[in-house]
Amino acid sequence: MVEKWIAVIGSPRKGKNTDLIVDYFIQGLVEKNIEVDKFLLSSSNITTCTGCEYCIKSGTCIIEDDTFKIIEGMKKANGYIFASPSYNYNVTAQMKALLDRTFCLNDYSNGCKSRLSPNKKAIVIGVCKGSKKESMGFTVECMSKTLSDLDVNIINTLEYYDTKNMPVANNDSIKEKINELIRDL
Repeated sequence: MVEKWIAVIGSPRKGKNTDLIVDYFIQGLVEKNIEVDKFLLSSSNITTCTGCEYCIKSGTCIIEDDTFKIIEGMKKANGYIFASPSYNYNVTAQMKALLDRTFCLNDYSNGCKSRLSPNKKAIVIGVCKGSKKESMGFTVECMSKTLSDLDVNIINTLEYYDTKNMPVANNDSIKEKINELIRDL
């Protein structure tokens, strides 16, 4: 059986820093014979959560949009890449909307547990124009906490800083670092 992952990119800038860094991860995973489906949230129709709580009982979201494909991808995949640039110290609006909608993956029928099958894993990536850790704010933490609450094992995080002075496309060493992270999977 082929291992399957999904990559979810919160950046609205296709082909730029966050998208490119995820593509490097995808290349490495594909070289390990892992299939990866890529979701660009900016190219998706994702509505914000309305707080209707339909999902608490049903386990599915009542809103019919592209979130369904991503949620189904999360259910079927062995692993995930979640990536977002830092916008005002947090994930992008697109990523936040998706993360809110993953609430349907929580089962509250007897306490709180994940509706995902066990042994899911994830790599979380934050990308920041600023040169200091403080500039990243809650970006990586936001994605990591949401996934951890769903019992997803965060196997690695990558924080990439200073895209203003060192865009991903100009950094030859980042591919090597990513290959090292993937080698340990």
